[in-house]
Amino acid sequence: MNWHIQGGRILTDRGLETADLSIAGGILAEIQAAHASIIDADGLLVLPGIVDIHGDGFERQIMPRPGVRFDTALALKDTDRQLVANGVTTAFHGVTVSWEPGLRSLEAAKQLIGALCDLRDTLSCDTRVHLRWETFALDQMAQVIQWLSLWPRPTIALNDHTTGSVLNGTIARKIGQMAERSGLSREQYMTKRLPKNVCISAVSVQRLRNFH
Repeated sequence: MNWHIQGGRILTDRGLETADLSIAGGILAEIQAAHASIIDADGLLVLPGIVDIHGDGFERQIMPRPGVRFDTALALKDTDRQLVANGVTTAFHGVTVSWEPGLRSLEAAKQLIGALCDLRDTLSCDTRVHLRWETFALDQMAQVIQWLSLWPRPTIALNDHTTGSVLNGTIARKIGQMAERSGLSREQYMTKRLPKNVCISAVSVQRLRNFH
């Protein structure tokens, strides 16, 4: 498509400048193309699309408050509209793979990723997956490796929120919030402990490295 964006503040290598911007055939052009659609950007910023490399805002659409849950596909569509409305054109949804039940359970991750795979081609934002694998959720390894075969390939982070929450670490103050999203009482959450000194083995790490 041919566009001519006029009067906006454009982000250049010299900073923000008020100027016109032409696009011909989907490529930036120095000369306005014939029959270009005109966009009046007076008072607006003209910026490249924002890439959100890690966001979990979709969780708010799925569960706006404890005990209230919306359909995952509907929540993804709502999130998609909010992303593009704020200039985000590529987003990596931070999907937690955890030992917790509830919002960050394995089942919730399966629902989210399944819905995303079904909807991806219909979303306005280029939506991808950032797997946040809790290091104590060792039983989920086979599923994580399967997800790493998706295309586009997900990114992955290894997290340990168990030490910092259940074991009275630096984020212990968030235990009430974590318990609410899991559907457990504070006492149940605190007693849902995993074996101490468990870590991902060297073999597990090597298997993950094969997905670079």
